[in-house]
Amino acid sequence: MNQDAWITSPLGVGAVITLLIWFCFWLDQKYRFFSFLGTAILVITGGAVLVNLHVIPSSLGESNPVYQFAGDYGVPLSIVLLLLSTDFRNLRRLGKPAFIAFGLAAIGTVCGAVLGGLLTAGWIGEESWKITAQFAASYIGGGINYAAVGKALETSETMYATGAAADNIMTNVWMVATAVIPVLFRRFYPSVQDKGEKGEKAGEGFFQPKKVTIFDLAAMLAVAFSIVAVSEWVTPWIQQASGLEIPSLIWYTTLALLLAWFTPVSRLQGGEAIGNYLLHLFFATMGAGTILNTLVEKGPVVFLFLVLVIAIHALIVFGVGKWFKLEVEMLAVASQAAIGGPSTALALASSKGWASLMTPAVLMGIFGYAVGNYIGIMVGNLMRMII
Repeated sequence: MNQDAWITSPLGVGAVITLLIWFCFWLDQKYRFFSFLGTAILVITGGAVLVNLHVIPSSLGESNPVYQFAGDYGVPLSIVLLLLSTDFRNLRRLGKPAFIAFGLAAIGTVCGAVLGGLLTAGWIGEESWKITAQFAASYIGGGINYAAVGKALETSETMYATGAAADNIMTNVWMVATAVIPVLFRRFYPSVQDKGEKGEKAGEGFFQPKKVTIFDLAAMLAVAFSIVAVSEWVTPWIQQASGLEIPSLIWYTTLALLLAWFTPVSRLQGGEAIGNYLLHLFFATMGAGTILNTLVEKGPVVFLFLVLVIAIHALIVFGVGKWFKLEVEMLAVASQAAIGGPSTALALASSKGWASLMTPAVLMGIFGYAVGNYIGIMVGNLMRMII
Protein backbone atom coordinates (compact mmCIF):
# COMPACT_ATOMS: atom_id res chain seq x y z
CA MET A 1 0.00 0.00 0.00
CA ASN A 2 2.86 2.38 0.76
CA GLN A 3 4.22 2.16 -2.78
CA ASP A 4 0.77 2.92 -4.23
CA ALA A 5 0.15 6.04 -2.12
CA TRP A 6 -0.05 9.33 -3.98
CA ILE A 7 1.77 11.28 -1.28
CA THR A 8 4.76 9.65 0.43
CA SER A 9 7.19 12.44 1.38
CA PRO A 10 7.40 13.33 5.09
CA LEU A 11 6.36 16.94 4.49
CA GLY A 12 3.53 15.85 2.20
CA VAL A 13 2.20 13.32 4.71
CA GLY A 14 2.53 15.93 7.46
CA ALA A 15 0.57 18.43 5.39
CA VAL A 16 -2.25 15.96 4.73
CA ILE A 17 -2.51 14.89 8.37
CA THR A 18 -2.44 18.41 9.78
CA LEU A 19 -5.08 19.49 7.27
CA LEU A 20 -7.17 16.50 8.32
CA ILE A 21 -6.93 17.49 12.00
CA TRP A 22 -7.84 21.11 11.23
CA PHE A 23 -10.81 19.99 9.10
CA CYS A 24 -12.10 17.68 11.85
CA PHE A 25 -11.96 20.47 14.42
CA TRP A 26 -13.80 22.74 11.97
CA LEU A 27 -16.51 20.11 11.46
CA ASP A 28 -16.80 19.65 15.21
CA GLN A 29 -17.40 23.38 15.75
CA LYS A 30 -19.61 23.92 12.70
CA TYR A 31 -22.06 21.01 12.74
CA ARG A 32 -23.90 19.40 15.65
CA PHE A 33 -23.73 15.90 14.11
CA PHE A 34 -19.94 15.92 13.94
CA SER A 35 -19.72 17.47 17.39
CA PHE A 36 -21.72 14.47 18.62
CA LEU A 37 -19.17 12.11 17.09
CA GLY A 38 -16.17 13.95 18.54
CA THR A 39 -12.87 14.97 16.97
CA ALA A 40 -10.98 11.84 18.03
CA ILE A 41 -13.16 9.45 16.04
CA LEU A 42 -13.32 11.92 13.13
CA VAL A 43 -9.51 12.04 12.91
CA ILE A 44 -9.13 8.26 13.25
CA THR A 45 -11.79 7.68 10.59
CA GLY A 46 -10.26 10.32 8.33
CA GLY A 47 -6.84 8.70 8.58
CA ALA A 48 -8.31 5.32 7.70
CA VAL A 49 -10.16 6.76 4.68
CA LEU A 50 -7.04 8.52 3.37
CA VAL A 51 -4.97 5.34 3.65
CA ASN A 52 -7.55 3.09 2.02
CA LEU A 53 -7.95 5.62 -0.81
CA HIS A 54 -4.15 5.48 -1.25
CA VAL A 55 -3.73 9.19 -0.56
CA ILE A 56 -1.06 8.61 2.13
CA PRO A 57 0.87 5.46 3.07
CA SER A 58 -0.19 3.16 5.86
CA SER A 59 1.54 3.64 9.20
CA LEU A 60 1.90 -0.14 9.58
CA GLY A 61 5.63 -0.83 9.29
CA GLU A 62 6.13 2.64 7.80
CA SER A 63 9.22 4.64 8.79
CA ASN A 64 7.74 8.01 7.86
CA PRO A 65 9.06 10.59 10.38
CA VAL A 66 5.56 12.02 10.91
CA TYR A 67 4.25 8.65 12.06
CA GLN A 68 7.34 8.03 14.17
CA PHE A 69 7.07 11.38 15.93
CA ALA A 70 3.35 10.94 16.66
CA GLY A 71 3.84 7.50 18.19
CA ASP A 72 7.24 7.76 19.88
CA TYR A 73 7.11 11.35 21.12
CA GLY A 74 3.63 12.78 20.59
CA VAL A 75 1.83 10.51 23.07
CA PRO A 76 4.15 10.88 26.08
CA LEU A 77 4.48 14.63 25.52
CA SER A 78 0.71 15.06 25.19
CA ILE A 79 0.02 13.13 28.40
CA VAL A 80 2.61 15.13 30.33
CA LEU A 81 1.41 18.47 28.95
CA LEU A 82 -2.22 17.71 29.80
CA LEU A 83 -1.34 16.61 33.33
CA LEU A 84 0.94 19.61 33.90
CA SER A 85 -1.88 21.93 32.81
CA THR A 86 -4.20 20.65 35.53
CA ASP A 87 -4.25 22.15 39.02
CA PHE A 88 -4.71 18.99 41.08
CA ARG A 89 -4.74 21.00 44.29
CA ASN A 90 -8.38 21.73 43.49
CA LEU A 91 -9.13 18.10 44.37
CA ARG A 92 -9.25 19.24 47.99
CA ARG A 93 -12.60 20.79 47.13
CA LEU A 94 -14.07 17.40 46.24
CA GLY A 95 -16.45 16.24 48.98
CA LYS A 96 -16.89 12.78 50.46
CA PRO A 97 -20.05 11.87 48.45
CA ALA A 98 -18.24 12.68 45.19
CA PHE A 99 -15.23 10.58 46.17
CA ILE A 100 -17.50 7.64 47.05
CA ALA A 101 -19.44 8.00 43.80
CA PHE A 102 -16.29 8.13 41.70
CA GLY A 103 -14.79 5.24 43.67
CA LEU A 104 -17.83 3.14 42.77
CA ALA A 105 -17.42 4.17 39.13
CA ALA A 106 -13.77 3.09 39.13
CA ILE A 107 -14.53 -0.22 40.87
CA GLY A 108 -17.36 -0.87 38.43
CA THR A 109 -15.05 -0.26 35.49
CA VAL A 110 -12.35 -2.60 36.81
CA CYS A 111 -14.84 -5.39 37.56
CA GLY A 112 -16.50 -4.96 34.18
CA ALA A 113 -13.18 -4.90 32.31
CA VAL A 114 -11.90 -8.05 34.00
CA LEU A 115 -15.15 -9.96 33.45
CA GLY A 116 -15.52 -8.71 29.88
CA GLY A 117 -11.89 -9.55 29.15
CA LEU A 118 -12.27 -13.09 30.45
CA LEU A 119 -15.46 -13.76 28.49
CA THR A 120 -14.25 -12.33 25.17
CA ALA A 121 -10.53 -13.21 25.26
CA GLY A 122 -10.98 -16.21 22.98
CA TRP A 123 -12.60 -14.07 20.29
CA ILE A 124 -10.47 -10.95 20.56
CA GLY A 125 -7.21 -12.91 20.48
CA GLU A 126 -3.73 -12.40 21.86
CA GLU A 127 -4.21 -8.66 22.41
CA SER A 128 -7.26 -9.08 24.62
CA TRP A 129 -5.27 -8.27 27.76
CA LYS A 130 -4.02 -5.06 26.15
CA ILE A 131 -7.47 -3.85 25.14
CA THR A 132 -8.70 -4.74 28.64
CA ALA A 133 -5.95 -2.59 30.14
CA GLN A 134 -6.73 0.30 27.80
CA PHE A 135 -10.42 0.38 28.63
CA ALA A 136 -9.83 -0.11 32.34
CA ALA A 137 -7.74 3.06 32.14
CA SER A 138 -10.01 4.87 29.68
CA TYR A 139 -13.25 4.22 31.58
CA ILE A 140 -11.69 5.65 34.73
CA GLY A 141 -10.03 8.71 33.21
CA GLY A 142 -11.22 9.17 29.64
CA GLY A 143 -9.70 8.79 26.16
CA ILE A 144 -6.33 10.29 27.13
CA ASN A 145 -5.65 7.24 29.28
CA TYR A 146 -6.72 4.94 26.43
CA ALA A 147 -4.04 6.42 24.22
CA ALA A 148 -1.36 6.38 26.91
CA VAL A 149 -1.84 2.75 27.94
CA GLY A 150 -2.16 1.64 24.31
CA LYS A 151 1.19 3.24 23.55
CA ALA A 152 2.81 1.78 26.68
CA LEU A 153 1.62 -1.76 25.88
CA GLU A 154 2.33 -1.38 22.14
CA THR A 155 -1.19 -2.26 21.04
CA SER A 156 -1.34 -2.77 17.28
CA GLU A 157 -2.69 0.07 15.15
CA THR A 158 -5.60 -2.02 13.93
CA MET A 159 -6.71 -3.15 17.39
CA TYR A 160 -6.31 0.41 18.68
CA ALA A 161 -8.51 1.79 15.91
CA THR A 162 -11.07 -0.99 16.40
CA GLY A 163 -11.32 -0.21 20.09
CA ALA A 164 -11.58 3.53 19.42
CA ALA A 165 -14.43 3.01 16.94
CA ALA A 166 -16.38 0.79 19.35
CA ASP A 167 -15.64 3.18 22.20
CA ASN A 168 -17.06 6.14 20.30
CA ILE A 169 -20.41 4.39 19.91
CA MET A 170 -20.54 3.25 23.53
CA THR A 171 -19.42 6.60 24.97
CA ASN A 172 -22.15 8.47 23.10
CA VAL A 173 -24.78 5.91 24.12
CA TRP A 174 -23.71 6.23 27.75
CA MET A 175 -23.79 10.02 27.56
CA VAL A 176 -27.47 9.76 26.67
CA ALA A 177 -28.04 7.12 29.35
CA THR A 178 -26.55 9.22 32.15
CA ALA A 179 -28.86 12.05 31.15
CA VAL A 180 -31.96 9.83 31.10
CA ILE A 181 -31.38 7.58 34.15
CA PRO A 182 -31.76 10.38 36.75
CA VAL A 183 -35.09 11.33 35.17
CA LEU A 184 -36.46 7.79 35.07
CA PHE A 185 -35.29 6.67 38.51
CA ARG A 186 -35.27 9.88 40.54
CA ARG A 187 -38.06 8.67 42.83
CA PHE A 188 -35.88 5.76 43.99
CA TYR A 189 -32.87 7.90 44.97
CA PRO A 190 -32.07 11.10 46.84
CA SER A 191 -31.94 13.96 44.33
CA VAL A 192 -30.45 17.42 43.99
CA GLN A 193 -34.01 18.50 43.20
CA ASP A 194 -34.89 17.71 46.81
CA LYS A 195 -32.45 20.45 47.84
CA GLY A 196 -34.26 23.01 45.75
CA GLU A 197 -31.65 23.35 43.00
CA LYS A 198 -33.18 25.38 40.21
CA GLY A 199 -31.16 23.92 37.37
CA GLU A 200 -29.52 27.13 36.27
CA LYS A 201 -26.74 26.68 33.78
CA ALA A 202 -23.38 28.16 34.63
CA GLY A 203 -19.70 27.71 34.14
CA GLU A 204 -19.40 28.81 30.54
CA GLY A 205 -16.15 30.50 31.59
CA PHE A 206 -14.57 27.08 31.79
CA PHE A 207 -14.46 27.08 27.98
CA GLN A 208 -13.23 30.66 27.52
CA PRO A 209 -9.90 31.18 25.69
CA LYS A 210 -6.89 32.07 27.84
CA LYS A 211 -3.97 34.35 27.19
CA VAL A 212 -0.85 32.42 26.16
CA THR A 213 2.66 33.92 26.07
CA ILE A 214 5.83 32.63 24.42
CA PHE A 215 7.35 32.36 27.90
CA ASP A 216 4.56 30.02 29.02
CA LEU A 217 4.96 27.85 25.94
CA ALA A 218 8.77 27.71 26.26
CA ALA A 219 8.61 26.82 29.95
CA MET A 220 5.85 24.22 29.56
CA LEU A 221 7.59 22.47 26.65
CA ALA A 222 10.94 22.50 28.47
CA VAL A 223 9.38 20.84 31.51
CA ALA A 224 7.48 18.30 29.40
CA PHE A 225 10.49 17.24 27.34
CA SER A 226 12.61 16.99 30.49
CA ILE A 227 10.08 14.79 32.26
CA VAL A 228 9.81 12.38 29.33
CA ALA A 229 13.60 12.32 28.83
CA VAL A 230 14.30 11.57 32.50
CA SER A 231 11.60 8.88 32.56
CA GLU A 232 12.98 7.13 29.47
CA TRP A 233 16.47 7.33 30.96
CA VAL A 234 15.64 5.80 34.36
CA THR A 235 13.21 3.11 33.15
CA PRO A 236 15.87 0.53 32.11
CA TRP A 237 17.74 1.04 35.38
CA ILE A 238 14.61 0.54 37.45
CA GLN A 239 13.58 -2.51 35.45
CA GLN A 240 17.00 -4.05 35.90
CA ALA A 241 17.10 -3.30 39.63
CA SER A 242 13.56 -4.43 40.40
CA GLY A 243 13.18 -7.22 37.87
CA LEU A 244 9.77 -5.80 36.94
CA GLU A 245 8.67 -4.68 33.47
CA ILE A 246 7.37 -1.24 34.48
CA PRO A 247 6.79 0.98 31.40
CA SER A 248 8.10 4.54 31.28
CA LEU A 249 4.46 5.68 31.20
CA ILE A 250 4.27 5.14 34.96
CA TRP A 251 7.31 7.32 35.61
CA TYR A 252 6.45 10.29 33.40
CA THR A 253 2.86 10.22 34.67
CA THR A 254 4.13 10.24 38.26
CA LEU A 255 6.62 13.04 37.66
CA ALA A 256 3.99 15.15 35.90
CA LEU A 257 1.52 14.63 38.75
CA LEU A 258 4.10 15.58 41.38
CA LEU A 259 5.06 18.77 39.55
CA ALA A 260 1.42 19.69 38.91
CA TRP A 261 0.62 19.19 42.59
CA PHE A 262 3.65 20.72 44.33
CA THR A 263 4.79 23.45 41.92
CA PRO A 264 3.08 26.38 40.15
CA VAL A 265 3.70 24.83 36.71
CA SER A 266 -0.05 24.32 36.20
CA ARG A 267 -0.43 28.12 36.03
CA LEU A 268 1.44 28.19 32.71
CA GLN A 269 -0.93 28.48 29.76
CA GLY A 270 -0.93 26.66 26.43
CA GLY A 271 0.02 23.15 27.55
CA GLU A 272 -3.51 21.80 27.33
CA ALA A 273 -3.97 23.00 23.74
CA ILE A 274 -0.61 21.60 22.58
CA GLY A 275 -1.23 18.32 24.42
CA ASN A 276 -4.62 17.88 22.80
CA TYR A 277 -3.20 18.63 19.36
CA LEU A 278 -0.38 16.09 19.75
CA LEU A 279 -2.91 13.52 20.88
CA HIS A 280 -4.91 14.07 17.69
CA LEU A 281 -1.75 13.72 15.64
CA PHE A 282 -1.41 10.29 17.21
CA PHE A 283 -5.07 9.52 16.46
CA ALA A 284 -4.45 10.30 12.78
CA THR A 285 -1.46 7.97 12.77
CA MET A 286 -3.49 5.18 14.34
CA GLY A 287 -6.22 5.70 11.78
CA ALA A 288 -3.60 5.46 9.05
CA GLY A 289 -2.82 1.95 10.29
CA THR A 290 -6.40 0.75 9.97
CA ILE A 291 -7.04 -2.36 7.90
CA LEU A 292 -10.74 -2.42 7.07
CA ASN A 293 -11.22 -6.20 6.90
CA THR A 294 -9.72 -6.55 10.38
CA LEU A 295 -12.02 -3.83 11.70
CA VAL A 296 -15.03 -5.72 10.40
CA GLU A 297 -13.70 -8.94 11.92
CA LYS A 298 -12.91 -7.68 15.44
CA GLY A 299 -15.23 -4.69 15.81
CA PRO A 300 -18.40 -6.52 16.97
CA VAL A 301 -16.47 -8.55 19.54
CA VAL A 302 -14.80 -5.46 21.00
CA PHE A 303 -18.20 -3.75 21.16
CA LEU A 304 -19.60 -6.78 23.01
CA PHE A 305 -16.70 -6.44 25.45
CA LEU A 306 -17.63 -2.79 26.05
CA VAL A 307 -21.29 -3.68 26.61
CA LEU A 308 -20.18 -6.03 29.38
CA VAL A 309 -17.90 -3.38 30.89
CA ILE A 310 -20.63 -0.74 30.93
CA ALA A 311 -23.27 -3.16 32.25
CA ILE A 312 -21.17 -4.12 35.28
CA HIS A 313 -20.08 -0.50 35.75
CA ALA A 314 -23.70 0.71 35.80
CA LEU A 315 -24.83 -2.08 38.13
CA ILE A 316 -22.19 -1.16 40.72
CA VAL A 317 -22.53 2.62 40.38
CA PHE A 318 -26.31 2.83 40.58
CA GLY A 319 -26.86 -0.32 42.66
CA VAL A 320 -24.28 0.21 45.40
CA GLY A 321 -24.75 3.97 45.10
CA LYS A 322 -28.38 3.58 46.14
CA TRP A 323 -27.21 1.65 49.22
CA PHE A 324 -24.92 4.57 50.10
CA LYS A 325 -27.93 6.90 49.63
CA LEU A 326 -26.09 9.06 47.09
CA GLU A 327 -27.96 11.47 44.86
CA VAL A 328 -28.80 9.91 41.51
CA GLU A 329 -27.47 12.98 39.69
CA MET A 330 -24.14 12.67 41.53
CA LEU A 331 -23.91 9.02 40.49
CA ALA A 332 -24.66 9.91 36.86
CA VAL A 333 -22.00 12.65 36.79
CA ALA A 334 -19.43 10.38 38.49
CA SER A 335 -20.10 7.66 35.95
CA GLN A 336 -19.76 10.10 33.07
CA ALA A 337 -16.55 11.53 34.56
CA ALA A 338 -15.07 8.03 34.56
CA ILE A 339 -16.28 6.97 31.11
CA GLY A 340 -15.82 10.21 29.20
CA GLY A 341 -13.57 12.40 31.34
CA PRO A 342 -14.07 15.87 32.84
CA SER A 343 -15.32 17.52 29.65
CA THR A 344 -18.29 15.16 29.12
CA ALA A 345 -19.07 15.13 32.85
CA LEU A 346 -19.16 18.93 32.86
CA ALA A 347 -21.28 18.91 29.71
CA LEU A 348 -23.78 16.58 31.40
CA ALA A 349 -24.01 18.65 34.59
CA SER A 350 -24.29 21.91 32.64
CA SER A 351 -26.87 20.70 30.10
CA LYS A 352 -29.07 19.25 32.85
CA GLY A 353 -28.75 22.36 34.98
CA TRP A 354 -27.12 20.62 37.96
CA ALA A 355 -25.12 23.69 38.94
CA SER A 356 -23.92 22.24 42.26
CA LEU A 357 -22.37 19.28 40.45
CA MET A 358 -20.39 21.22 37.84
CA THR A 359 -17.24 21.65 39.91
CA PRO A 360 -17.34 18.04 41.21
CA ALA A 361 -17.79 16.88 37.60
CA VAL A 362 -14.51 18.46 36.53
CA LEU A 363 -12.63 17.40 39.67
CA MET A 364 -13.75 13.79 39.43
CA GLY A 365 -12.61 13.70 35.81
CA ILE A 366 -9.25 15.17 36.81
CA PHE A 367 -8.86 12.53 39.51
CA GLY A 368 -9.58 9.89 36.87
CA TYR A 369 -6.81 11.28 34.70
CA ALA A 370 -4.43 10.92 37.63
CA VAL A 371 -5.17 7.31 38.60
CA GLY A 372 -6.42 5.74 35.36
CA ASN A 373 -3.03 4.86 33.86
CA TYR A 374 -1.85 3.09 37.01
CA ILE A 375 -5.03 1.04 37.32
CA GLY A 376 -5.06 0.20 33.60
CA ILE A 377 -1.48 -1.13 33.68
CA MET A 378 -2.23 -3.23 36.79
CA VAL A 379 -5.41 -4.68 35.28
CA GLY A 380 -3.59 -5.46 32.04
CA ASN A 381 -0.81 -7.35 33.81
CA LEU A 382 -3.37 -9.23 35.89
CA MET A 383 -5.26 -10.25 32.75
CA ARG A 384 -2.06 -11.32 31.01
CA MET A 385 -1.27 -13.68 33.91
CA ILE A 386 -4.80 -15.10 34.00
CA ILE A 387 -5.21 -15.53 30.25
